[in-house]
Amino acid sequence: MSSRLILLRHGNTFSDGDKVVMVGANEDLPLTAKGLEQATAMGEALRPVAKTVTALLAGPLLRTVQFAHRLQAVSGISADCIVDTRLVELDYGAWGGLSNEEIIAFSGKEVLDNWQLHGERPSGTVFKPSEEQLAQETASVLDEFSQIQGTVIIVSSNGRLREYARLIEGEVRSGAKVKTGHACIVDFSDEAWQIVAWDVTPDDLQAVLSEEL
Repeated sequence: MSSRLILLRHGNTFSDGDKVVMVGANEDLPLTAKGLEQATAMGEALRPVAKTVTALLAGPLLRTVQFAHRLQAVSGISADCIVDTRLVELDYGAWGGLSNEEIIAFSGKEVLDNWQLHGERPSGTVFKPSEEQLAQETASVLDEFSQIQGTVIIVSSNGRLREYARLIEGEVRSGAKVKTGHACIVDFSDEAWQIVAWDVTPDDLQAVLSEEL
């Protein structure tokens, strides 16, 4: 068996009617009831490969840890959940806790669009970690698991997951955003990581995994 990473974005942190804001490293929100349902669905999708999972990693924020623990219980994955700071969401600085409308008023629509669509950081707001550190931390995860046989589950956030697509493909992938409760599959073969699936639902993930059995 080759090396495989299944990258997951945590579930919802906002309920219907809540003010939706930019949630970064400083906004440590728990999962909503819907977010826990998404974790359950992901756990069910992962059952076909539960016995092949050699590691389960989660970012240190409440939303990622909760998601990982729920899917672990549902899927039957026996590997311990390891909290890894290399998976913590970005600190969005002055944008953290602001709605899109408030960010537009603060920085302008073009600046927000450039970040969301192209990964271009705003010049007037400092995001952390730096682009260099973000790339180094992401590369270290890819390097660490490139030679480990089996499946590794990683639960993180959108800002982090987009960097995996950028490093693997050499550019910001069109549609690199990963929706809450969605999954990506990347495999290490021919001495390189390759994207097998990106931003798929639990049902689509389960279909891919079941077809390979």
